[in-house]
Amino acid sequence: MNQYLILLKSRRQTAPVLGISLLVWASFASAHTASADTHDPNWGASLHTEHCANCHTAPHDAAFYTSRRGKKIQNPASLRTMVEGCANHFNIAWFEEENEAVTNYLNVTYYRLK
Repeated sequence: MNQYLILLKSRRQTAPVLGISLLVWASFASAHTASADTHDPNWGASLHTEHCANCHTAPHDAAFYTSRRGKKIQNPASLRTMVEGCANHFNIAWFEEENEAVTNYLNVTYYRLK
């Protein structure tokens, strides 16, 4: 009987801790998902502003990017290759998600490649 009471008492103490742990984990998971949405042009724009805009200071409008179509950047894959190459060249430690976010930002905002 004593063993049963000890087990029951420990389960009562474990349940709230487990519930709180799951709640904390779920909030971290949802926060990470929200901030790492590679299709969010705002996230790509902020990464581009923080890491790329210093070198790309020439005022480029949509006509500039349209004129670049068919040259080195012919499709979204080649645009991503250019973004990854630039990040690697300047030792910007981006994960795939950051590369994809900047690629999507540039494509949605300027290139409009399909």
